[in-house]
This record gives sequence, structure tokens and C-alpha cells, in this order.
Amino acid sequence: MFPIDTNNRMKEIAGNLRRDVKDLLGESANIVTGIFKDGLCTVRGAANRWRNFTRDISGAFVSLFKSTNEALLPDLSPEQQPIVTVMESMDENLPIGARMTLSEAETRIGELNHSYWDSDEPERPVRVAIDYMLDGEVDRYWLPLRTGPGCRSLLEQMAYHVETNLKHPEEAVRLFADAPAGLRELLHEQFGPQLHDDLEKLAGRVLTFFQQHHTITKLEQQFQTQAAAMPQREQEKFLQYAKAAVTDLRKAANTSKTIAPAQERTAPVSPVPARCGDRPRQSVKVKLHQIKKERSKVPSRVKSRPAPER
Repeated sequence: MFPIDTNNRMKEIAGNLRRDVKDLLGESANIVTGIFKDGLCTVRGAANRWRNFTRDISGAFVSLFKSTNEALLPDLSPEQQPIVTVMESMDENLPIGARMTLSEAETRIGELNHSYWDSDEPERPVRVAIDYMLDGEVDRYWLPLRTGPGCRSLLEQMAYHVETNLKHPEEAVRLFADAPAGLRELLHEQFGPQLHDDLEKLAGRVLTFFQQHHTITKLEQQFQTQAAAMPQREQEKFLQYAKAAVTDLRKAANTSKTIAPAQERTAPVSPVPARCGDRPRQSVKVKLHQIKKERSKVPSRVKSRPAPER
């Protein structure tokens, strides 16, 4: 519970430091912005914490996102997968402003790092923003990454980053050290206890949610491969069923609602007898059942830390 005397305490700290309350709020906003830019919580989570922190100080909430334009989250459809935007980059292969789906980013960053494997290239910092819908609510997560020899894919780096901060909480609050005495203690008191909960949510829900969308993409690719082996007259109808199934899965993931049995679609079965050595084709309904079964077995949080990066 946040105390109701934040305004008085800020005035007291300002007086002790001979500073203006507005300047201290700006300094505090930069520190809180750093918390979500360092991948320790989501933008919406930081905004909610800041709203509580400044509820007695007029106009302070707006200042947090004034310089980074984070107040306006994008409109996302319940059928979309998360969108990744490169916000900061020292790697020319990932230019600032580049946008791609989460699955495209996972593949692209993994392949890029693999291409660096035998090179003498130095590691380069990259920071991305991931816009997504979870529980029907749009949010944004900033993730600091590195590209170079030995670096991993986007989701592997996220898992390592979140788990490391969970195991070493002193790292998660290092940003508060940038604040002057008095303000440092106040920010640590107000925001510190929430960081562990935010990291737990990132590990147990957001990361798992991102992995789920990547799994759906791989399933979609399997459908396309399966369709390519079908007679031409069957491909179109099968792909329609497959597209509808993938849409249902993404919508269920984004809204946290289970797909109704009536929405499960079975792909048509070819009347042409299978040739010797042909592998049996699985219907979309069977695929749906498999992925839902797999989702039910996903652990609530990351259990182990990936191998450290070089």
C-alpha cells in the first residue's frame, strides 16, 4: 500500500536538497522509465506504479511518458501475434525502426547471432519493444538484447535476463542508486517491493505467452508444409481450415479464453488412397488438441537459467 503523504515527503526532500519538486519528479520519472526499458517490468506495470506514486501530485503521471511517447500503446487485434520494434541498435543488421512479428524476430536474431559464431565481431547492444495483447489488454515490454558470437535468440535472452534478475534482486534495484539521498530511499520504498512481483509475472506469464505464440507459428508452418504435399484440389480448403485454426489459437492466447469445441475445425481428408510409405496426415483438430495439451503442461515460471552468454 502506498502512503498518502507522497506530496509532503517530496516537498520535504526537495527542501533538504534545495531543489524544486518538479525537478525531482522529472528525475524520478527518468529512473522509473529506466526500470521498464531495462526489461524489469512492462510499460503498463510501470505506469500503474507511477500513478499510485504521484496520485497527490498534479500532472506528474503525464511527465513519465512525455519524452518516450509510451502513453499511446498501439491498437492490436485479438488475432495478432506480438509485434517487435527495434528501438535502439548498434547492429546495422537490425536498424532502428525495423518492425516484425515476434516469430520473425526470434528467427532473425537467432540466425544473425549464428552467422557471427566464427567471427571476431564484438557484441552489440540492441533494445526492442514488444507490443502484445494479454488478457485482452494491450501492453508493451522493452527487452535489452545483444547480438554477436555466442549470443542467443530473442526468447532465450529474455528468459536468461528475467531469471538472472529474479535470482539477483540487488541488480534489479541498481537504478535507484542514481537518485540523490532521500529520493533514493523513497523510490526504493515505493517501487522496490513490486519489482519481484513484476519479474515473477514476466517469467511465469509473459515469457510463456511469447513462447506460446512462437509455437503457434511453428504449427502454422507445419500446416503449410502439409498442404504442399496435398493434391492441388485439396490444398485451398485445407489451408482455409488451417488459417481459421491458427486465428482461433492466437485469439485464445491473447484473450485467455478457451476455444469452444464448436470452433475446432477438422481439415478434409483426401479420398485418394495413400501410397505406400506416405505418412498419415493429422487433422487441424488433432493439432489443436496437441497444442492445448502442450499449453497445459507449460510451467508457471522459468525453472532454470540458460547457459550464460559470451
